[in-house]
Amino acid sequence: MRTRVRIPSVHHGFCTVCSPSAQRARRSHGPPCVRLFHYIGNPTVRRVARRHVDALAPIEDQVAMTDAAPTIYAAIPFTALVLLVALVAAVAVRSHLTGRGITPGMILWPLPFAALLGFVGVWCAMGLVMDTCSAADLVAYSVAVGGCGAITLARRRVFHRIDELAGVASHLLRAGRDAVLLVLAAALSVAALEGSWNRVGAQIPVSFILFAVGVVLAAMVALYFLGQRTGVLPCLVAFACIAFGIASHFVLRFKSAAILPSDLLAIGTAAAVSGNYTYELSRHIIFALALFALALCLLSFIHPGRPRNRRVLGANIAGNLCACGLVVAGALGLYNSVDVEEALDFTYDVWMPQFTYMQKGVIPSFLAVLQDLPIEESEGYDADEAQDIEDAYVQSFDLTAGATEARLAAEAQFNEMKPAVVAIMNESFSDLSIYEGLRAAGYTGPAFYNSLGDTLQRGALMSSVVGGGTCNTEFEFLTGNSMAFVGSGKYPYQLYDFSDVSNLAQQFDELGYKTTAIHPQLGSNWNRSNVYNQMGFDTFLTIDDFPDATWYHYGPSDRTCYDRILQMLREDPDPQFIFNVTMQNHGGYDAGTVLEEDLLGIAPEGITDPDTLSSLNTYLACIQASDRDLEYFINELRTIGRPVVLVFFGDHQPSVGPTLNEALYPGEDAFSHSWREFVSTYIIWANYDVAGNDQVSAWDELGANALGAQLLYDIGAPLSDQQKATLATRASVTSLNALGYRGADGICQALDANSFYSSTIDDLRKMQYLNFAEKVQ
Repeated sequence: MRTRVRIPSVHHGFCTVCSPSAQRARRSHGPPCVRLFHYIGNPTVRRVARRHVDALAPIEDQVAMTDAAPTIYAAIPFTALVLLVALVAAVAVRSHLTGRGITPGMILWPLPFAALLGFVGVWCAMGLVMDTCSAADLVAYSVAVGGCGAITLARRRVFHRIDELAGVASHLLRAGRDAVLLVLAAALSVAALEGSWNRVGAQIPVSFILFAVGVVLAAMVALYFLGQRTGVLPCLVAFACIAFGIASHFVLRFKSAAILPSDLLAIGTAAAVSGNYTYELSRHIIFALALFALALCLLSFIHPGRPRNRRVLGANIAGNLCACGLVVAGALGLYNSVDVEEALDFTYDVWMPQFTYMQKGVIPSFLAVLQDLPIEESEGYDADEAQDIEDAYVQSFDLTAGATEARLAAEAQFNEMKPAVVAIMNESFSDLSIYEGLRAAGYTGPAFYNSLGDTLQRGALMSSVVGGGTCNTEFEFLTGNSMAFVGSGKYPYQLYDFSDVSNLAQQFDELGYKTTAIHPQLGSNWNRSNVYNQMGFDTFLTIDDFPDATWYHYGPSDRTCYDRILQMLREDPDPQFIFNVTMQNHGGYDAGTVLEEDLLGIAPEGITDPDTLSSLNTYLACIQASDRDLEYFINELRTIGRPVVLVFFGDHQPSVGPTLNEALYPGEDAFSHSWREFVSTYIIWANYDVAGNDQVSAWDELGANALGAQLLYDIGAPLSDQQKATLATRASVTSLNALGYRGADGICQALDANSFYSSTIDDLRKMQYLNFAEKVQ
């Protein structure tokens, strides 16, 4: 069990070192105690803190929006493509005419280089190459890539010269050549990986670069032997590096994030919404592609030579496969036995991993996160003790909140009435009027939503994600578990089997309810098709069930979902639990994705960047549309003729939220500054008089993990022991998320803070390990 020491922060140019207790924290217990550089967003930027990271330069151009290079520049790579094709054709014809024949490699090896030239040419012709890439840059790229393709035509002559050598000399020469080329190709692949997205990659410490090259080299060597000592399969490693680097560039640009291991499991979801964004190639990507081409060129010259006879061929195949197995076994053994962070003496930033990726490199950082994926067992954990802790909280609940007249009256009413329960998790819905600068600019939040005065309760909802990661709020709401004790950088929907995990769908099913999940997008997003089935939902309606949907912004409108829900409630009088994850407000918030007349024209003082203002007002237009649709929905529910309970909440703030936070609240203490970004909102409402509740919109801040339990408590529905324990702990810890918690004294604390409530946090951690981790690991 390691002790993690946090990096000191920079505040107004001076070092702010945390207390010793704050320095010692385990990764899964909370965020870093400092913000080391301003949030990188689109189009705003963070600047790297100077005092403790002098090696890093400002990166304000990292994600800045630019104009496109002139489309006429496409002629440059296209010309190189034509010349390369002509050269290959000429060499092939000459080889045929001279009787040497045309080998497959003569045609196939130049193809990747032709594809690289054509790719950049097409992107440039579509206006998707940034104007930071000059004509000279494209000339250099075209010469380099075209030249590499041309050089591969010399392979045959080189191989022939080596084959002419006899005995041991030829074997030694091939082995030495292959070793050198693999090392160089691995180094070039790492350079392409970092160069395509990391503007300060040149300042990564040498030890981290060598580690990354070693990892890539190990992968290349394994595929080298698997491919029978040719350079073909190692090319896949080089391709993976450049692809990961380019993907990192766009994820940083659009999501202000780094690619984490669990993101790879969510690649289907990412692909489904990828059409929302514009993919422009930067100058750095162009140069990285040239490095990738050089790596391919080197690998093309790896060839085992001609076998003397079949017996030698068979022995070579067996030996190569054994060598591949040994390399893979050795690499896996090292991965499982060596802690990357301890070996390289660093700690990755759990809340801004992109900072660590920039400072230490993608491969060391990625592997460090990967090694932390298992849910960490709390120190001194014992299942029997955890059960005793939960039992004690359950008993406390049963004697207090569970025994009030209001609760008993609500229970009796629920058992008799069995109201329909509708849960709306509204994509990116939040009230940005919590930012004083927006209020000063005239924005007061969603009007109808804020005017509702007859809810059972309402308040701030503490999410564990911001700008993305919808499924984690969904996970917290449906299961009652908190991301605080799962760990940073994880998406439980992608990692675990929920068949044995208690959840709201299962609970309502046991009460005789029909259970339906609705998400007007692909069912594969966030693995929902599998997860909902494991949770026990009877029906899952996806985009295929909305062929005539009315779209707004980037998805079927909220009203489209609400009309389907109203139809279900009117056509089926049986008790129903309906969980709807909406889609219309999904990012990005590009100009032109909403009607011009819907834009509010909000311009907070201190926000001058036109792209930020455009994204902000596009987002606010989406929220205004959601507010109109919610008003329609609630008005319909008021007269629907059957009892219905509605819980409505936003999953997280939009990606523009952190940008506003940085601009409007400079110089704040780090934790309070971060806390604001994770504030969403919720209401619990009913169209009938709920026994024991005045329905005057009492305000209460909740963590998303407690919202489901609070919903069931308010309407008198049965509670599980886990839910009772969760509600009982709110006497001391009123709200909880992956960032920290708010104690009963009203003060927000980091999860690892040494406070009066630390014992309650430890109890919550142990109970969640009992109820969740033990069931999924």
